[in-house]
Amino acid sequence: MTKEECNISIATGERQLPGFWAKATHYGVVLFCLFFPAIFLCNYLFNYLKGTQLPFDASELCIFVVLPFVFGVLLFMLQKRRLKFKHITTTLTRAQIEAIIHRVGDELEWKGHFVSSNAYKAKTYPGFFSGSWGEAITILLAGNSVFVNSICDPDKRGSLASFGRNRENENTLIESIKRAEQLVASGMH
Repeated sequence: MTKEECNISIATGERQLPGFWAKATHYGVVLFCLFFPAIFLCNYLFNYLKGTQLPFDASELCIFVVLPFVFGVLLFMLQKRRLKFKHITTTLTRAQIEAIIHRVGDELEWKGHFVSSNAYKAKTYPGFFSGSWGEAITILLAGNSVFVNSICDPDKRGSLASFGRNRENENTLIESIKRAEQLVASGMH
């Protein structure tokens, strides 16, 4: 992750997807939902322009265009929301934050490292029967702020559900930072 990508991510509060294929995988289910309405409308338009307009009724429009389109828009909003960072402001030192990141990473079996001085990237490689293809975790450090995001790994097959793993990745790190901050504040290192 470049410094510019980090800055854009922090400014927008949204994880940046690197390249076309990562975006295609992340938003693939949306494209799938919009495929059928597009084919139906193109077929209708083609026949209209050709002068061989086929009979067309409202139930077909609803089933093949409106419902998949609405579902696709809802899925787009869901996938877009998943790119948002969770943010926490802390008084912990950089070394303390890094130690917490490594401890949580070991606990949740992240395979990762700092890719720059302010960005940590990790992935998970769960087993076949886990219900997940894996997650991609991004942690950005900016001043006294920590930004955390976990999404289904865009380098793997597209997935709509992580069965709570993304939430667990984000919340475990944030809760660990909060607990450490409470310990430091109470004088118990």
